[in-house]
Amino acid sequence: MNTTNHAERQAFTRYDGEHHLLYLNEKPATFATPGSEEETGKEIEGFSYTGDMEDGSTIIEARDVTDDNRRAKYIAGLIGKQYTLDAQIALLTNGADTERHARELQEFEAHRAACKRDVDELLAR
Repeated sequence: MNTTNHAERQAFTRYDGEHHLLYLNEKPATFATPGSEEETGKEIEGFSYTGDMEDGSTIIEARDVTDDNRRAKYIAGLIGKQYTLDAQIALLTNGADTERHARELQEFEAHRAACKRDVDELLAR
Protein backbone atom coordinates (compact mmCIF):
# COMPACT_ATOMS: atom_id res chain seq x y z
CA MET A 1 0.00 0.00 0.00
CA ASN A 2 1.13 3.53 -0.77
CA THR A 3 0.32 6.64 1.24
CA THR A 4 0.73 9.91 -0.62
CA ASN A 5 0.06 13.54 0.26
CA HIS A 6 -1.94 15.88 -1.97
CA ALA A 7 -2.37 19.62 -1.63
CA GLU A 8 -5.85 19.39 -3.18
CA ARG A 9 -8.66 17.16 -1.97
CA GLN A 10 -9.16 14.13 -4.21
CA ALA A 11 -12.19 11.87 -4.71
CA PHE A 12 -12.23 9.74 -7.88
CA THR A 13 -11.16 9.80 -11.50
CA ARG A 14 -11.49 7.66 -14.59
CA TYR A 15 -8.21 5.82 -15.26
CA ASP A 16 -9.11 4.13 -18.56
CA GLY A 17 -12.14 2.53 -20.20
CA GLU A 18 -12.28 -0.27 -17.64
CA HIS A 19 -10.86 1.24 -14.43
CA HIS A 20 -11.39 4.13 -12.05
CA LEU A 21 -9.15 5.46 -9.28
CA LEU A 22 -10.70 6.00 -5.85
CA TYR A 23 -8.93 8.12 -3.24
CA LEU A 24 -9.76 6.31 -0.01
CA ASN A 25 -8.55 6.47 3.58
CA GLU A 26 -8.48 10.28 3.53
CA LYS A 27 -6.69 11.99 6.41
CA PRO A 28 -5.66 15.60 6.97
CA ALA A 29 -1.93 16.02 6.34
CA THR A 30 0.69 18.69 6.84
CA PHE A 31 3.70 18.32 4.59
CA ALA A 32 6.53 20.29 3.03
CA THR A 33 6.64 21.14 -0.65
CA PRO A 34 9.95 20.61 -2.41
CA GLY A 35 12.19 23.63 -2.36
CA SER A 36 14.71 24.89 -4.87
CA GLU A 37 18.30 26.05 -4.62
CA GLU A 38 17.10 29.60 -3.96
CA GLU A 39 14.09 28.87 -1.79
CA THR A 40 13.23 26.32 0.89
CA GLY A 41 10.04 24.31 0.69
CA LYS A 42 6.85 25.53 2.32
CA GLU A 43 4.76 23.63 4.83
CA ILE A 44 1.20 23.25 3.61
CA GLU A 45 -2.04 21.66 4.74
CA GLY A 46 -3.57 19.00 2.52
CA PHE A 47 -4.73 15.41 2.53
CA SER A 48 -3.18 11.97 2.50
CA TYR A 49 -4.62 8.92 0.76
CA THR A 50 -3.63 5.27 1.03
CA GLY A 51 -4.15 2.78 -1.78
CA ASP A 52 -2.44 0.35 -4.11
CA MET A 53 -1.41 2.91 -6.73
CA GLU A 54 1.69 5.11 -6.54
CA ASP A 55 -0.39 8.26 -5.96
CA GLY A 56 -2.22 6.70 -2.99
CA SER A 57 -5.36 5.89 -4.96
CA THR A 58 -7.05 2.49 -5.25
CA ILE A 59 -7.71 1.15 -8.74
CA ILE A 60 -10.98 -0.72 -9.33
CA GLU A 61 -12.68 -2.29 -12.32
CA ALA A 62 -15.62 -0.09 -13.30
CA ARG A 63 -17.06 0.04 -16.81
CA ASP A 64 -19.76 2.35 -18.15
CA VAL A 65 -19.93 4.50 -15.00
CA THR A 66 -22.54 7.26 -15.03
CA ASP A 67 -23.73 9.69 -12.39
CA ASP A 68 -26.76 7.45 -11.84
CA ASN A 69 -24.82 4.19 -11.28
CA ARG A 70 -21.54 5.52 -9.84
CA ARG A 71 -22.20 4.40 -6.23
CA ALA A 72 -23.17 0.86 -7.23
CA LYS A 73 -20.27 0.51 -9.69
CA TYR A 74 -17.72 1.78 -7.16
CA ILE A 75 -19.02 -0.51 -4.40
CA ALA A 76 -18.95 -3.50 -6.76
CA GLY A 77 -15.44 -2.58 -7.89
CA LEU A 78 -14.15 -2.36 -4.32
CA ILE A 79 -15.77 -5.66 -3.35
CA GLY A 80 -14.24 -7.21 -6.48
CA LYS A 81 -10.74 -6.38 -5.28
CA GLN A 82 -11.12 -8.98 -2.52
CA TYR A 83 -13.81 -11.33 -3.88
CA THR A 84 -14.13 -12.53 -7.48
CA LEU A 85 -17.62 -12.62 -8.93
CA ASP A 86 -17.58 -16.42 -8.69
CA ALA A 87 -16.61 -16.22 -5.00
CA GLN A 88 -19.42 -13.73 -4.35
CA ILE A 89 -21.98 -16.01 -6.02
CA ALA A 90 -20.73 -19.01 -4.04
CA LEU A 91 -20.89 -17.12 -0.74
CA LEU A 92 -24.40 -15.86 -1.36
CA THR A 93 -25.62 -19.21 -2.67
CA ASN A 94 -24.15 -21.16 0.26
CA GLY A 95 -25.75 -18.81 2.74
CA ALA A 96 -25.33 -19.92 6.33
CA ASP A 97 -26.02 -23.65 5.86
CA THR A 98 -22.89 -24.62 7.85
CA GLU A 99 -20.85 -22.89 10.54
CA ARG A 100 -18.03 -22.32 8.06
CA HIS A 101 -20.35 -20.87 5.43
CA ALA A 102 -22.03 -18.67 8.04
CA ARG A 103 -18.62 -17.30 9.11
CA GLU A 104 -17.56 -16.70 5.49
CA LEU A 105 -20.86 -14.94 4.73
CA GLN A 106 -20.50 -12.77 7.83
CA GLU A 107 -16.96 -11.77 6.76
CA PHE A 108 -18.22 -10.96 3.26
CA GLU A 109 -21.10 -8.86 4.62
CA ALA A 110 -18.70 -6.93 6.88
CA HIS A 111 -16.42 -6.26 3.91
CA ARG A 112 -19.38 -5.16 1.77
CA ALA A 113 -20.55 -2.78 4.51
CA ALA A 114 -17.04 -1.29 4.76
CA CYS A 115 -16.96 -0.80 0.97
CA LYS A 116 -20.31 1.00 1.12
CA ARG A 117 -19.08 3.29 3.92
CA ASP A 118 -15.87 4.07 2.00
CA VAL A 119 -17.73 4.89 -1.23
CA ASP A 120 -20.39 6.95 0.55
CA GLU A 121 -17.66 8.99 2.29
CA LEU A 122 -15.83 9.47 -1.01
CA LEU A 123 -18.95 10.58 -2.91
CA ALA A 124 -19.91 13.02 -0.14
CA ARG A 125 -16.70 15.07 -0.69
